[in-house]
Amino acid sequence: MVNGKEKLIVAIDTDNFEKAKEMIDKLEDSVDIFKVGLEQYVATRGKTLDYLKEKGKKVFLDLKFHDIPNTMKSAVKAAVRDNVWLMTIHVSDMEGMRQCAEIAKEEAERLNIEKPLIVGVTVLTSLSNEDLEDIGCSMTAEELVIKRAKLAQKAGIDGVVCSAREVDKIVEICGDDFVTVCPGIRPATAEVGDQKRVVTPSDAIRRGAKYIVVGRPITQAENPKEAAESIVREIENA
Repeated sequence: MVNGKEKLIVAIDTDNFEKAKEMIDKLEDSVDIFKVGLEQYVATRGKTLDYLKEKGKKVFLDLKFHDIPNTMKSAVKAAVRDNVWLMTIHVSDMEGMRQCAEIAKEEAERLNIEKPLIVGVTVLTSLSNEDLEDIGCSMTAEELVIKRAKLAQKAGIDGVVCSAREVDKIVEICGDDFVTVCPGIRPATAEVGDQKRVVTPSDAIRRGAKYIVVGRPITQAENPKEAAESIVREIENA
């Protein structure tokens, strides 16, 4: 049976450190992996990341680095020194992604720590086909995700962030070892919010997602621990 706790990532999306600590404490027995995103990281100056490490939790640092190759490389190197488990960059130019993969390996070996996973953001789950058309992209979201997943694999990074709606095709093209992280996951009873390409936890796992990211359906639940454990069970039953 799949271990649901190894598949579930909980997003701590708040700009308040004390609220983040309170939520982590509520979930620490039920959740092993937490996502620290841009809002949380900037607002707390990285204190939440340090608190999670003190708790022995795996940290998904979701800052979506996107810049010229040298700047992305330097940011990845700094994140490796923070001993995060997984980090995001945008799928951009081949050279930038290649340098990120290379420096992560080199820095982890220098520090004698496990190399963090690097996954590339393909298309944000808040974007629809119409949104892409508005910004001048003639591809559908699915076509663009698949194109960028192939590019990320060719550049040597570990995987991609994608909607679970496209994950089965990515697994088919890029293989089972290619890491797929799927946000926009909502239990059937949860509100969709600002996400436009959403999938339930069980559907995501059946489609081949390696990890799923869940935020508000857990963190804004009346009982977050119970909500997390319910999703873990749903993953395992899938």
